[in-house]
Amino acid sequence: RAHAMTSPVTLSRPALAPRGIVARTATSKSRACAFGSLPRSLERRRAALFATTSTPLRRRFSVAASASASPQVSAELAAKATKAAITTTSVASTMPASLGAALASSFAFPALWAFAAVPCCLAFVNPVYVFSVGYGLSVAAQAAGIAAMLHLSGVWVPAVLSLHLAGAVFYGVRLGAFLYHRSVTWTEWNARAKNAPEANAQSAPQKIGVVAACSLLYAMMCSPMLWHAQVANVVPGAWMPVTYAGLALQWAGALLEAVADHQKSAHKKKKSAPGDALLSSDDTHPWCDVGLYKTCRHPNYLGELVFWFGLFLAGVPAMATRGWWSFAPASLGLAFIAKLMTSQCLKQDEKQKARYENDQAYAAWVNKSGSLFPKF
Repeated sequence: RAHAMTSPVTLSRPALAPRGIVARTATSKSRACAFGSLPRSLERRRAALFATTSTPLRRRFSVAASASASPQVSAELAAKATKAAITTTSVASTMPASLGAALASSFAFPALWAFAAVPCCLAFVNPVYVFSVGYGLSVAAQAAGIAAMLHLSGVWVPAVLSLHLAGAVFYGVRLGAFLYHRSVTWTEWNARAKNAPEANAQSAPQKIGVVAACSLLYAMMCSPMLWHAQVANVVPGAWMPVTYAGLALQWAGALLEAVADHQKSAHKKKKSAPGDALLSSDDTHPWCDVGLYKTCRHPNYLGELVFWFGLFLAGVPAMATRGWWSFAPASLGLAFIAKLMTSQCLKQDEKQKARYENDQAYAAWVNKSGSLFPKF
């Protein structure tokens, strides 16, 4: 009763009183103990401990001694400890949900940009990798990052979205592996790489600028997949034929480019093989005119363009649902790749013409083949 009169916390169990403190009438000493003064035994123990222990242990003992001396302080410390434990558990349990929630927030595109930037950091190994190996792996990393956010968000992923993302992963991993293999096996690659504009980035600030700019561009190119992931479950059914057509073109372009790269690499390998009897044959030319290259001089560039157009088209229904503003980054990315592929075709045609202009076999091949599109 005496404790209830002096403290806002009423204890129903006198046994909770600190050891050595006996419940009695409301004297000044009992009031002092109730509000946190320490008994002489605890004072002596604290003085001895302070002389022989480190600062963290001293603090620990002070808190424990204060709690022992005052039931009110003990209750407050217990409440704070419980609240801290609940907060820690809550943060730990909501962290994956927060990462998944980024997909539906304003941080979605910055997250996509971050996914694209990670493989582009290969520029610190070789600046040219940002447009070769890093380019392919960046596309795969963005698709994988979107898939991870979808998994953490716990939403249902339709099959068309899975095909959209899987096509980008296949394209990016295949292209990255092919370009890396070419960089270490093709003798002409190092010479060409030294003349590339991105090879001029030698200092750390220059490389950081190249990584930031290229990863932003790649994020814009892959943004249709992001918008598709955000609204995949609310796209009107009337738009689905457009998505199906885009997926067909996306996968067809990825496979077309893979076959074209393989045929050209096999042709170069056969011509560079020492002692090969085909080297003296008139049917084997320095340029690749076999397989897909019989009717199209740059089927690999055609496959690249078809892939990106299909990836864009598969995201059109989602972009229309998400908001017409979402077409802006995707359109800029598609325009860039279209300009790059057409300009590369013209550049390669000019180089081959300057080298084989007087060769009748080359002139005949040019007449019966198209530059970017097949000629039948």
